[in-house]
Amino acid sequence: MRKHTRRSKFYGIAGLVCASISLAALTAPANAQQEIDEPQLSPMLFGETEKARREKVRQEQEEQDEALLITDEQRRDHQDLDEPHLDPLVFGSRRSDDDEDLTGSRITLGAEDNNRGFFSAFNFLTPEETNLSLGLGPVYEPDYFGSDDYEFNPDPQVFIKVKNFVFLDDSGADIALIGFSRFRIGPTLRIRKRRDQDDNPDLFGLGDVGTTFEFGGFAATTFLDRFAVKAKVRHGLKTGHRGTIVDGVLTALIFRTDLFSVSTTARASWVGNRYADAYFSVTPEQSTRSGGRLPVFDADAGFRDLGVSVTGYVNIGDRWSVNPYATYSYVYGEIAKTPIISQFGDRDQFSVGIHLMRQFDFNEW
Repeated sequence: MRKHTRRSKFYGIAGLVCASISLAALTAPANAQQEIDEPQLSPMLFGETEKARREKVRQEQEEQDEALLITDEQRRDHQDLDEPHLDPLVFGSRRSDDDEDLTGSRITLGAEDNNRGFFSAFNFLTPEETNLSLGLGPVYEPDYFGSDDYEFNPDPQVFIKVKNFVFLDDSGADIALIGFSRFRIGPTLRIRKRRDQDDNPDLFGLGDVGTTFEFGGFAATTFLDRFAVKAKVRHGLKTGHRGTIVDGVLTALIFRTDLFSVSTTARASWVGNRYADAYFSVTPEQSTRSGGRLPVFDADAGFRDLGVSVTGYVNIGDRWSVNPYATYSYVYGEIAKTPIISQFGDRDQFSVGIHLMRQFDFNEW
C-alpha cells in the first residue's frame, strides 16, 4: 500500500471529513421526510427501528384478530363434535366437505409459536428478529497498530444479529448462551489479521505475526435504550500471538432523529505478556536482523490503549444509510515505550472512514 507523509495525512483526513459532511448535507431534505426509516444503527446496540416496531405491533394485532376469529370458529365447530358420524352406506350421505370438522387443523400456539423450535434449550432468551446489515467504504488508518504512516484501505462491514442468540460485527462473533432481560453472556470468537513485516520498512527484522484465532467469553448489557456495555476476554489459540487480550467497551447514543443520529464509544484494551511480546517486544535476534536499528526491548503485560470513536448515521432512503466515523486511540504506558512506537511510530492513533450501509430483515424474506 502507498504511504503518506504527515502533510498528506492531514490533507487526506480533511478531505474525507469534508466529503462526509458534504454527502450528509446533500442527503438531507428541505423538510423532514415522512415515513422514513430511523438511522440504521448497529442492531447489536440499539435494537430495531421505530418503523420496524410499528410493523411488529401491526402484525401482532393482525395475529390476535385472526386468533379471535379462529376461536369463534372452533366454538361453533365444537357444537357438532358430539354428532354421530354414521356410515353413509347405511344411513345415507354424510355431511359435505364444507361441513368437515376442522377443529384440529385450527389449533394454534399463538404468535410466538414460530420461535418454539429455535434453540428451545435456551427459551429464556427473548425472541427478537434477525437482522443483517452490509456496508462498504474507504478508511484512512495506520498501516499497522502504532505506526505513524497512514494509508487508504477498503473497509467492508457486516453486522448480523440472529434472534437474540448470535451477534457478529467487526469485533468478532458472540454467542449468547445465557440471557435474561437485556443481559447476555457466552463464548466469543475473533480472527485477528496478520501483521506482515513487509507492511512497513519500520517492521523489518521483526518477522511476521500470523493470523490469530482468538477464543474466549463476553458479557454485555444495554440499558435506558441509550447505553450498551460489553466486556470480552479472549486468548490466541493458533499461529499469531497466543496471548490474552481484554476489551471493555461503552457505547452511548447521543441523539436520534428521523434523519440523523450520532453515537460515541469509549474503549480500553489490556494485553498479557505473550500478546505484548508478539507485537511490541524486540528480541536480540530481531534487533540483529534489523541491523541494530531496533534496540532490544521486553514489553510487559498492561493496558495497550484507550480510545474513543464517534459515528454518524444519515438516512438516504428506505433501509439505506451513510455512516461517517472517526476513531482515536492513545497507546498507553509501557507499550508506548517499545521502539516500534517510540522511535518509528506514534502513540496517537486515529482513523477516519465512511460506510454506505444496507439493512435487511430476515423475517421479511
